[in-house]
Amino acid sequence: MPYLLKGGIVATFTNKNKPTSYRADVLVEGSTITKIAENIDAAPGVEVVDCTGKWITPGMVDTHRHVFMAVLRGSQCDWLLTEYFVKMTWNIQGALTLEETRIGQLAGCLEALHSGVTTLLDHFHAAMAPGHAEAALAATIASGARVVWCPARQSQPTRLFPSIEYGKEEETREWQMQMLKEWGKNGGQLTPDGRVTFGWAYDLVGSGPVEVHQEAIKQGRQAGVALITAHVVQGPRILVWRDAGLLGPDVVFSHCTELADHPEPDDEMWAAMKDHGCAIAATPEDELGMAHGNPVAFDAVRRGVKCGLGVDAISINGGDLFTQMRFALQWARGRSHEQFHLFGQTPPMYNEFNSADAFRLATLGGAEAMNMQHLIGTVEVGKKADLVVFDTGSVNLAGIADPFKGVVFHASSEDVELVMVDGEIVKRNGKLTKADWNEVAEELRQRAQDIRERFPDEKLDEMWKKYYEQHPGGPQFR
Repeated sequence: MPYLLKGGIVATFTNKNKPTSYRADVLVEGSTITKIAENIDAAPGVEVVDCTGKWITPGMVDTHRHVFMAVLRGSQCDWLLTEYFVKMTWNIQGALTLEETRIGQLAGCLEALHSGVTTLLDHFHAAMAPGHAEAALAATIASGARVVWCPARQSQPTRLFPSIEYGKEEETREWQMQMLKEWGKNGGQLTPDGRVTFGWAYDLVGSGPVEVHQEAIKQGRQAGVALITAHVVQGPRILVWRDAGLLGPDVVFSHCTELADHPEPDDEMWAAMKDHGCAIAATPEDELGMAHGNPVAFDAVRRGVKCGLGVDAISINGGDLFTQMRFALQWARGRSHEQFHLFGQTPPMYNEFNSADAFRLATLGGAEAMNMQHLIGTVEVGKKADLVVFDTGSVNLAGIADPFKGVVFHASSEDVELVMVDGEIVKRNGKLTKADWNEVAEELRQRAQDIRERFPDEKLDEMWKKYYEQHPGGPQFR
């Protein structure tokens, strides 16, 4: 179905890397934006969508999200990263049923679309059995979102005490490497239209023989993965990857908070990221709350390193990127202002970064991080029709003239009136169209309650305290 978005205000970066907003109609034919101009006449068979005075923006791009964790929402908001690993990663995660994983994945994708996030890099670290992986992939495809789906090459611990043990590592590695070849067929396209593509999450570099990881990542690249993603928090992991010859423009490291402690212009970790074309997925909200370290999104911007934003664990954080834009921008400003006060300096006339810079991180910056800037991230002729229409008459947005300031500082999910992915409307008049949300919510509530009953807070706390007593400070990830 072709669509004509009529009378809106297009707000986007351009191919000249400039923010611009202007009144125009946007014609969508098939999956593509085919014309942007004033007063386009609607041809027969084209559905006209009245966008008079509303903002039309690119769909937002999330570069690091654990989508399935929607089924665990609200239960982990006060945890530190070390606590999270013991309670969730090493316990709850491996005990999730196939149906719990499936509904979490579906709900997580739908939540993203509801908030105007049209593209996700999904670090799916619950691929502990083939059935769970296939169920999550099916839910991802059904949601209508654009996703680089990255199942993780890892196994679940079979014992925590007296020391951690991975008793099913060989068995798990075998089927995961076999599925790697299966998922990589068709050039890594997991849907015929290429809306869902295959990536790979690989957090094992630095443990065990480096040759094992070199071979595994080589096989991943040969299998057609679009991206390889890994967590980097503290420690020199970037250099470990560099020295193993594993870095490349297809690598997206989430967090990279270690880099905040390396401001030197010639720092070798920053240089390795830029020289190899690697990208950072910054998730400032949970980086600050879970003791990852300090966010580096705008440090990356200063250094010309590719960077986008992400939500990370949606069991902890909301599913929108509005919050992440605000956190990233205000953290960068706050750190800069702090230096003026500490050293008695006169503040500059203006803030170094503005609303449009944060908007770019959530749109074109994310597309660049995922090597998809030729497809998404801006509203331009020839690009995929991944679009968001904001209701500028809403309680939050009425009276605002500048769409960049409005989106970054005032908008919320309730202001997202229409969302389009690949030329298909997935949210219209504020309602999701790919699934009945009431039905999804009902199942999500029941599955979440089942998990809480199996893993009550008291049980998790007892396990955490026992681990912490034996390993003061908790797990170390350096």
